[in-house]
Amino acid sequence: MARITIRNVDESTLQWLRGRGARRGVSMEQEARDVLSAALGLSTTEGFDRRGFPPEGEEMADEPGPARSQE
Repeated sequence: MARITIRNVDESTLQWLRGRGARRGVSMEQEARDVLSAALGLSTTEGFDRRGFPPEGEEMADEPGPARSQE
């Protein structure tokens, strides 16, 4: 699996991710993965609140998503 590093993340963003993850019993890192996946319309872990994100399988309007094979 690929890795990314995101630099210069505002402390309030980190606190939001920590708190949201803690409320559902997952790590801040897992919450961040789910937020990224949800923003792209991809599947997330059980219990993720998708309010404010596109439904699974639908990408955000006017934003390019990852290339998907048409197989």
